[in-house]
Amino acid sequence: MLKITSPEQTENIKAKDLREYIDRNIKNMMAEYNVNDLSHIGCIIILDSSEIQDFSVSEMEFVEVLEIGDTVYLHGVKILGDSYGEDTYLPVEVIRK
Repeated sequence: MLKITSPEQTENIKAKDLREYIDRNIKNMMAEYNVNDLSHIGCIIILDSSEIQDFSVSEMEFVEVLEIGDTVYLHGVKILGDSYGEDTYLPVEVIRK
């Protein structure tokens, strides 16, 4: 599991397409909320496919399926407080015919 609160930390994301996607999202959120990092408003959680138990759909405000590059992700947002939330990404394997 990776917990990311700044654009610099996206360097730790192995998947290039996901890294670029998250980097853009973090920069947009920082500009929108006028903050230098996300530590006071939330974080991005990147899970490995083996960490599926850490993606609790029932705890999420909403869940969607995103295709980023060649990978499909479950993306969920969990609200932990009045002004703090977690965006979580879990790669999922999809069988295509």
